[in-house]
Amino acid sequence: MKNSILNKEYKKINNYLYVFIIFLALGALFIALGIYENQKLIDSYTYLNDVIVNKNNESNINAYLDITYVPYSFAKYEDDSNYAFYIAYDDTYYYIVYLSDSIYNELNEMEDFDKVTLYGTTLEIPDNVKQIAIEVYNERANEEDQISLEDFNRYFGGVYLNNVSLSKQNIAFYIISIIPFLIALGFLSVFIYEKIRFKKGLNKLTEKEKDRLIKELESDKLTYYDKYHLILTKDFIISFNRRLSIIKYQDLIWIYEYSIKKYGITISKNITVMDKSGKKYNILSSDSLDKKRNSIIKEIITTITNKNDFVLVGLSKKNEEAINEILKNS
Repeated sequence: MKNSILNKEYKKINNYLYVFIIFLALGALFIALGIYENQKLIDSYTYLNDVIVNKNNESNINAYLDITYVPYSFAKYEDDSNYAFYIAYDDTYYYIVYLSDSIYNELNEMEDFDKVTLYGTTLEIPDNVKQIAIEVYNERANEEDQISLEDFNRYFGGVYLNNVSLSKQNIAFYIISIIPFLIALGFLSVFIYEKIRFKKGLNKLTEKEKDRLIKELESDKLTYYDKYHLILTKDFIISFNRRLSIIKYQDLIWIYEYSIKKYGITISKNITVMDKSGKKYNILSSDSLDKKRNSIIKEIITTITNKNDFVLVGLSKKNEEAINEILKNS
């Protein structure tokens, strides 16, 4: 149906699509930030052997280590039962790493252990840990391969890998991105739903009624309440309040105004109509900031009742009883 007013109201549904695009872009922005931050994080890590050789065993350096075998535990602090010192191997050199039991169990349960990367920070290896590592190493080495404390740094380095994790990615941005994506999905769903409801509202009319409606919409004898998304033509009420509703005046049996209050304050005034089938339509909603709402509501109710001499007006017990009787006999 090509009509400027209908098209104007129909285009308002596109606002849901625009909000969907905004939140979709926001979610993509968080992902892009996550990729950027993680790339910076990647660049900040140095291979553990390079820290030992080129950075003179410097502490508090972001470092990583590629291991090719499950690490071997050799020492544990008495007051820290969930962590232990391990000897790790990267197919070239031995290193000392400090792993949590959960990470060790995860490594130990890997079926295809080819190469695993550990990430963490460097710390100086205490002398007592060095001594225990030497004893463990010498127990497994031949007599000619035995080492002393003076040889330790050449075999293991002077720093160990601490605060170890199996991933260096910062997933915070990715988690945050879920929120705008979910909101975007919600607005997309509303957009699709409103489009379907809009077309469904029009499809309830016969072709003859559609033709008559178009003629009345093109006529000068209509009232369009833009702010309230309501059109009153010669024979039809066309409301875009929450959904598209097209009601013929001759089908109405009841119209009334009602208010919504919160803490004793009226926050909204509405107009509801009922047709012969007993279906109700909320054709207008106005907020508390609308100073002209009382006069406009009165004007709309007057216009509609002038189109149908049999419609009951007002929300009262008497009218409720009369409506129940009408519906019972229909």
